[in-house]
Amino acid sequence: MEALVVRGPMFHSRGDEEAFFWWMQRIRAVQRVSSRGHDLHIQLRPGAISADERREFRSIFHRYGMDTSGLDGL
Repeated sequence: MEALVVRGPMFHSRGDEEAFFWWMQRIRAVQRVSSRGHDLHIQLRPGAISADERREFRSIFHRYGMDTSGLDGL
């Protein structure tokens, strides 16, 4: 199982944080996502990631001001 470790976003409210994790879990390529300190550990499901899934990752990373360079290898 592949893992993507990235610097997590700053949340502005509890609802903001809940919305972020809800959105991440809706991406089919994501098996599990957890926060460890300032980092996010995103466990990916086996198999290829679709163009739509890559677009969702880029969208959420952009929306939350996260560095998208870690997505280049997906």
